[in-house]
Amino acid sequence: MPIKTFDKAKSRLRSALGADQCAALARHMAEDVITALQNAETIQGITVLGEEPAIGQFARELNCDFQAENSAADLSANLDAAAQRLKLAGIDTLLVLPSDLPMLRAADIDQLLSDHAGGLSLCPASRDGGTNALVISPPGTIEFCFGEQSARHHLDAANVAELAAQRFSRQAFSRDIDTPEDLLYFCRQSSTGCTADYLSTLRICETLSRTPVAALA
Repeated sequence: MPIKTFDKAKSRLRSALGADQCAALARHMAEDVITALQNAETIQGITVLGEEPAIGQFARELNCDFQAENSAADLSANLDAAAQRLKLAGIDTLLVLPSDLPMLRAADIDQLLSDHAGGLSLCPASRDGGTNALVISPPGTIEFCFGEQSARHHLDAANVAELAAQRFSRQAFSRDIDTPEDLLYFCRQSSTGCTADYLSTLRICETLSRTPVAALA
C-alpha cells in the first residue's frame, strides 16, 4: 500500500478542509484501509511503501512492514521495484491498494481475492478510470502504470503479456476520497472507523451538507 507524505496529501480537499485537517484525514483513511487488510482472512502480510521516515513510523505502529521509496522514481516504478522484491521473497500473489478507501472492509478484500483466478484482477475508480485495487499473480508480471485511465492500461498490458485478466466493478473499491464531493459522498454513507470518527468529532459532515455544491469545487 503506497502512502503519500501526510502533510502533502489531499490538496484537492483544501477548499473544504485546512491543511492540518487534510493531513489528519489522510492518516485516518490509511489506518482504516490497514485495519481492513489486517482483518481480512486472505491477507498474510502488509507492506507500506512511503518516502519519508514518518510513514515508516506510522507503518510500524500498525505492525506493518515498511519499504522506503526511491524519491527519484515515480509511483509506478517504485511499485514495480516493490513487486520484484516481494516476488524474490516468495510471494506469489500481490494486492495493491491506495490508502484513501475508508469505506473498505475486510469482507470486500476477501471477496476480491476469492474471485481472483490468477493473472490480473482489478477494480477501477469510478471517477477517472484509475486503478483502486489490483491483484496480480505472480508479482512483477507486468509493469505498473498508475494514474488516470490506468485500469485500461493495466488490462492492455496484461493482454500483451498474455496474462489472464479480470475487471470487477465493486462499489467498495470504486470511490477513493480526493475531492470535497467525494468527502460529501462518504459523509452520506453509514460508515464506521477512524475516518468517520474524525469527521464526526470536527462536525465536518454537517458543514459540508450545508455548503452549496458550487462552493465545494
